[in-house]
Amino acid sequence: MITETRVDAETGEWRLSAPRRAERPGPASSGCPFCPGHEAETPPTRLRVPVSGEEPWRVRAFANKYPIVSPAGGDGVTATGLFARFPATGDHEVLVESPDHARDLRFATTGEALEVLTALRSRAQALASRRPAAVVAFRNYGAAAGASLPHPHSQLVALDQAPPGLVSRWRLARGHYTDTGRRLVDDLAAAERSAGERVVADNGVLVYQPYAASVPHQTVLVPFDGTGTLAAASDAGLAAVARTLPPLLRGLADVLGDPAYNLVVHAGPTDVEDREVARWWQWHIEIQPRTTAYAGLELATGLLVNPSRPEETAPELAKAMSAAR
Repeated sequence: MITETRVDAETGEWRLSAPRRAERPGPASSGCPFCPGHEAETPPTRLRVPVSGEEPWRVRAFANKYPIVSPAGGDGVTATGLFARFPATGDHEVLVESPDHARDLRFATTGEALEVLTALRSRAQALASRRPAAVVAFRNYGAAAGASLPHPHSQLVALDQAPPGLVSRWRLARGHYTDTGRRLVDDLAAAERSAGERVVADNGVLVYQPYAASVPHQTVLVPFDGTGTLAAASDAGLAAVARTLPPLLRGLADVLGDPAYNLVVHAGPTDVEDREVARWWQWHIEIQPRTTAYAGLELATGLLVNPSRPEETAPELAKAMSAAR
């Protein structure tokens, strides 16, 4: 059954109708398809670390068995008007981060985290090679964040058409560069460093909680390796993030009591050469803990209500992250 993109006639927003996602196994299912010895329960391996089969794998990637998008070239129907829809095509992968069912990323060594990040870059490169509009990498931790299986894993989705939210974000960044000759991410970093009160860490990677944070402890990591997309990320940039991410996740777990969260890599557009993208974009990471729920005002207006101030939460996380190193 092909996934459809349906357009909301009142808002112009896109919604994915992906019935196959309902077939995903839950955590109570017998056995774990991501554990060693269960490789036959998943689609064929696309990436294996190490490459040689003479050693046990440490990281493994394969097509998602219950994809959000459908392969390109299907027989989907396109319609316009009040009930506009079109096929949602691309590719969807799972990247299992460890053979250990309980080895969450926050407990990873720097070397283990670097293997995961390097594998994500490798798969982003492979997915970007056919020039989709975007490749999105993300990590759902906990059932409240959408994780159907607890075994530590990330996902990558190649989207043949970029949704309005991504297009709007890229348009703002490009417009800032056109107006100023500078990258928006650089000006934001300079402003956050000058203010100081929302900075969590700044040692090779700037970690801060954004001024207009949408949820408590929303946190951004910017590596500043001078590359635009995740597919073009430098070894130095990945290494800096690998040193920073596990203690940050441990700090968040300490402060918030091991919350569910969504980690998203803002990887940039992939249908443009990276040297052009890098003029106005820098790949970076955002973490949103799931500690609040949408209520009536949010649903009616789209305004997200944050019951905390990042100026108060950032110092708390900075202290917890420092203790976790």
